[in-house]
Amino acid sequence: MFVALFKNGEVCSLLDDWTVEQLHVWRATESFFCPVCRKRVQLKIGKKRMPHFAHEAKCIIETERETIAHLQGKQQLYEWLLNERLEVGVETYLPHIQQRPDIFVVHQQKMYALEYQCSTISSSLFTKRTKAYMNANMIPIWILHSSHVQRRGLFFRLSSFLWLFFNDQEMIPFYCSTQRTMSFLHHLIPLSATIAYGEWTTVPLHALSFSSLRKRMNRQQTALFDAWNIKKKQWRMSPLYYRTNHTFCRIVYEAHMTPSLFPHEAGIPLRHSYWFETPPFVWQTYMLLEMMNIPLHVTFSFHQLYDRLQRFIRQNLIHIRPLPLVTKTHYSYALMDYLHALVSLRFLKKVGKSSFQRIRSWSLPQNMEEAIRGDEQVLRRIVSKKEDFFVKRE
Repeated sequence: MFVALFKNGEVCSLLDDWTVEQLHVWRATESFFCPVCRKRVQLKIGKKRMPHFAHEAKCIIETERETIAHLQGKQQLYEWLLNERLEVGVETYLPHIQQRPDIFVVHQQKMYALEYQCSTISSSLFTKRTKAYMNANMIPIWILHSSHVQRRGLFFRLSSFLWLFFNDQEMIPFYCSTQRTMSFLHHLIPLSATIAYGEWTTVPLHALSFSSLRKRMNRQQTALFDAWNIKKKQWRMSPLYYRTNHTFCRIVYEAHMTPSLFPHEAGIPLRHSYWFETPPFVWQTYMLLEMMNIPLHVTFSFHQLYDRLQRFIRQNLIHIRPLPLVTKTHYSYALMDYLHALVSLRFLKKVGKSSFQRIRSWSLPQNMEEAIRGDEQVLRRIVSKKEDFFVKRE
């Protein structure tokens, strides 16, 4: 930790520009106490780690062992916010929620709790801290250390832990204390529970404003078409997807389909599909099956299909991803995205604000060559300049 109290009650922070000589004098002449639990702490001055305070006994606040990367990153972010002329505090204890964010910030009359996370913590602890900040009318900003990034060509490997950091700006922020750069993984479109397509933007910290952390990143010139085609071929040609998902196979066999020859209209990239851990070709096939059970030109509502989606979720056939920092959207948004995509493919016709009709049957490929050729044609219609699926749908 960074903050402790002197005997006379004066607060001292090791983020200030104290020399090593001054710190040695203080350690020899002063006693230090935690401002939270009031218990004695030791001033550590070593060569391998930055100077810091350490409890002699366990504090009432849950804390993690701080690495050199965490200490350096926290100091750099603190100095950056000071240069932004913001009201900022380090490890400010918030007694009403018994938490101590890495950095407390006030900006435009709003309170922010900035957490720079270098180590892995449990989802329950992450959610507990996040909800406590939100309940205290504070906006939590969680930033990951850049070492957590795992890139594989056009794709990123994202564990359930990394997905916790996905926020209302539809991105995951990362900070590298060595290079002093902030990076953003944005416009994420999951392909499975752990693999996603995304765009990566890096900005030097000194060129970044605090308000930019609360803005969505602009979409770049993407290679989404090529990336998605690669993955859809893998879905079709890899028997692993079907050997490990017996339920999916049973359901599509009952519909007189071959699992690897699922409809062209399934497995489509959508803006809000980040809510689903289940691969897009699986949950979208389930939804297509439900729509195929509705006669042609018979009007159905979004809510009817949403009820069916919830049934699949209750049966554990479709899995929703926990996203504690996302408060402005819901997994229902992904379903509406999908219905609009099917309108653009002329599978559905929109007849009201949230009402649709099926106007044709799905496209079922007869063999793998036809499947791959048809997938490219469908995807080209979806991922085009005229049909931008990242645009908000009403």
